[in-house]
Amino acid sequence: MLSVADYLAHLDADAHLLAAAAVRGPDAMVPGCPAWTVSDLLSHVAAVHARSSDIVEQGLVDRWPERARPPAGVDPLDWYRSGADRLCRVLAAADPTAPAQGFGGVTTIEFWIRRMAHETAVHRIDAEQAHGYESLFDAELASDGIDELFDVFATRIPSSAEFLPSEDLVRIDAGGRPRILRFGRAVGESRGKRFDILKAVLDPDATADTAVAGEPDRVLLWMWGRASLEGISASGDPQIVDRLREVCSI
Repeated sequence: MLSVADYLAHLDADAHLLAAAAVRGPDAMVPGCPAWTVSDLLSHVAAVHARSSDIVEQGLVDRWPERARPPAGVDPLDWYRSGADRLCRVLAAADPTAPAQGFGGVTTIEFWIRRMAHETAVHRIDAEQAHGYESLFDAELASDGIDELFDVFATRIPSSAEFLPSEDLVRIDAGGRPRILRFGRAVGESRGKRFDILKAVLDPDATADTAVAGEPDRVLLWMWGRASLEGISASGDPQIVDRLREVCSI
């Protein structure tokens, strides 16, 4: 199990690796983010880092900060570097147990420490893939990233929604332990508009005939849309395999 210190160490290392990839050229296209250049990627990550820093530094628990914008005339790489340095300092100095604004309501600063470690790691891969390579993705971080992807995105059902479970199940084997997801629809209304979206819940007691298995980094990157199924074992119903990829798309 990763500690706060582990997340901070990974965040620092991947932030530097992302910058090292970006130096190779800002105009390269990013395969995992269609229509984005490396420069666009840098601006996105810098804005996300700034939002997280603002939440923690300002002690926000009931609102989101305004979206950060790059200063006029500042190179995106320079903005990214200064923001990544600030994020690492702010998170390292914070109390991980303190409350903070998060997805779906109040959480803790530890949520942001974990979230930023994974956000930066995946976007580091984006920057590297734009230049035709990938450096090592730590297996333990990748395994935790699979859990985080489920915890934060795939299984996060809006409070106003009713979850309608289906009989479709998938088993994910990576990092030495299985996770079993049950798919369904989250149906509800928000701001006067009805929604009906694919979601999933963890169902550890169920038995799944469809399975996806592989090394944690390959499985995680496939679920994030940054890798193909090459090197991953997928068995059972291919439509359910596709549904796993879909429920992880955000």
